[in-house]
Amino acid sequence: MKQRKKKNRIILLITIVAVCFLYLQANSTYTSYESEVIGNVESNIADWKIKVNDSLITTNNTEGINIDTIEWETNHTREGKASPGTSGIITITIDPTTTNVAFDYELTIIDQTVDQKKILTVTSIENTLKPLEKNENIYRGTMSLADIKAGKIETLTINVKWEDNGLDTVVVPGEEPTGNDFIEIDFRAIQKQ
Repeated sequence: MKQRKKKNRIILLITIVAVCFLYLQANSTYTSYESEVIGNVESNIADWKIKVNDSLITTNNTEGINIDTIEWETNHTREGKASPGTSGIITITIDPTTTNVAFDYELTIIDQTVDQKKILTVTSIENTLKPLEKNENIYRGTMSLADIKAGKIETLTINVKWEDNGLDTVVVPGEEPTGNDFIEIDFRAIQKQ
């Protein structure tokens, strides 16, 4: 009888261990990690390429605005020349080319109303997409992902005037103002959050 009890205890103990093992197996998740996996893993990273006036902006670029980059009215001034009282247009195109993310952009404009050393004054700004927000001399806009996917290009038309306010402008003969004298426009793009 002792031997039978001993056999029953062993069977009972094996049964309990088997039930516990099955219970743990059914209610647990095991994960295995390897330090080296053979295979090809590709991840897609969003492309970010924006062109301003056909120049890819990847770093801090400086492009001068001079007489040739402004479309001047020619009613009272010889074509290709500028003079006090003349109005003109500066056109800026923002082309997101292959960009895969929406972005905000801002233009900081330093004209004569901000710096008396500048010759030109911005009279108005027009654009082709959503209206721009203005805060003092900073203009903000957005290129949505829908606009980018549709291949839209934002065109900004900056109307400027060389205000002379009835004062004589002293110009050294043969010396034209440099690009820095006219106006300063800084462009910045920020990925939309």
